[in-house]
Amino acid sequence: MRGEEGMTIVEVIVAGLILVVGALGVLGIVDAASRNTFRAEQSQVVANLLQAEMEKLRQLAYAELALEALPVHSDDPNDPDSRVSNTIFFYAGRNGTGLKPLVYNGGSNGSEQVEGGKIAPSSPFEVGNVKGTIHRYVVWDTCPSGLCADGRHLKRVIVSVRLAATASGGQDRRYQEVQGQFVDPEAEPAVFPGQKPGGSDSVPWTLWLTDTPCDQNARQPLQGTGHPAHNTRGDCADGVQVGNLPGAPDLLWPEAADEGEAVKYDYSTDIEPQPTGDEGLQVVPGGACGSTQMTDLARGAAGEPDAPDTLAFQRVHRWLSPPIPGEPGSGDVLLTGDGTLNLWTRTISGAVYPGRVCAWLFVRSYSGETIVDTTAINLGPPLSLHFEHFATTWPSAGWEEIALPLSFGYAEEGGALPLPPGSRLGLAVAVGGDTKTGLQFIYDQPSFDSRLELATRGTRPPGA
Repeated sequence: MRGEEGMTIVEVIVAGLILVVGALGVLGIVDAASRNTFRAEQSQVVANLLQAEMEKLRQLAYAELALEALPVHSDDPNDPDSRVSNTIFFYAGRNGTGLKPLVYNGGSNGSEQVEGGKIAPSSPFEVGNVKGTIHRYVVWDTCPSGLCADGRHLKRVIVSVRLAATASGGQDRRYQEVQGQFVDPEAEPAVFPGQKPGGSDSVPWTLWLTDTPCDQNARQPLQGTGHPAHNTRGDCADGVQVGNLPGAPDLLWPEAADEGEAVKYDYSTDIEPQPTGDEGLQVVPGGACGSTQMTDLARGAAGEPDAPDTLAFQRVHRWLSPPIPGEPGSGDVLLTGDGTLNLWTRTISGAVYPGRVCAWLFVRSYSGETIVDTTAINLGPPLSLHFEHFATTWPSAGWEEIALPLSFGYAEEGGALPLPPGSRLGLAVAVGGDTKTGLQFIYDQPSFDSRLELATRGTRPPGA
């Protein structure tokens, strides 16, 4: 008899259809993965370009911080040039807020004409398969103090990156930007002026991160080669502590480390994934930046050891400024809501992985034995109590500087953050839970000057 092995035509057709449908699904997944990978590559390129551009501009002389020509207005809302209106730029956002006059060759500021500017308004870029345009703007920033009576000694630089439309990267990705303030060095006095708190004078602050506990009234020279991580979960009066005993936060100080102290130290010898390669401070991953757990670690003064998380102090590190000068009742100092946190950082052991830094600004005030930390609001978008910086590939081959733009406020002061006399400005830094192993940070060293730069109104920096 004839054998009946084999497949009928119908079975072949059905099998073919199943194969085609399955292949289409696989191809769809591959295509989506390719798109996501390319978009992540775009985001990393943009972040690197923004940081590199801002660092390049900081190398220019103050007089050279001007546009070579006026940028031309664009009707495209996805183009940063849409914020240009003749000689005015809307620096505060895409919705047409924050009018500032542009600084450009041929323009003027009072009786003085601007010339010698070396900043091109825009230029194309191409990094691998990622293409787009870099937009640059320079505006005269608000500086009504006696130092800036003629309005010429404070500029704001805005750098935006717009990606070229691509099928794989998306057609209308929103541009990203960073901003920075530049002070005329000839107008900045060697000693900060002593305005009375509560006045209308504006003097930008720079506060450097130190390894000195805040129970000291000045930055102390570094000693030895390293020490266990400071427990910064307490208050200044607790003094320096290590391990699970609440101690003093470290000090934010208005002067950088001396040039003669160009030595790297290990600020957390108790966190040793690779002892021979550790420098600075190692911070282990915590939770999500916006979680209640991390916010509670960032603010408040612990009165007793943490339980059951006895290593909570390794997940967050905090700094406090000296007390804000002024007599009670003389009025508050106001932080006007702009600033930048600059951190020198790298991965642990030189490994390659994504990283996320979380940061909080807060005001620590005292009423008898009661300590209250008031957290600044990140104006976003979106609104939050923290600031963060994420990179798909965190610096690993060496130390690199990252910049977190700060736009913050306080509802009861029209966006400004008040610092009453006797209070202290606080900074907390942590590592997001999606970061493998943790991150390293270096500071209190002249070549790696991690610092907090802020706009203020009404007094000199505390401790100056």
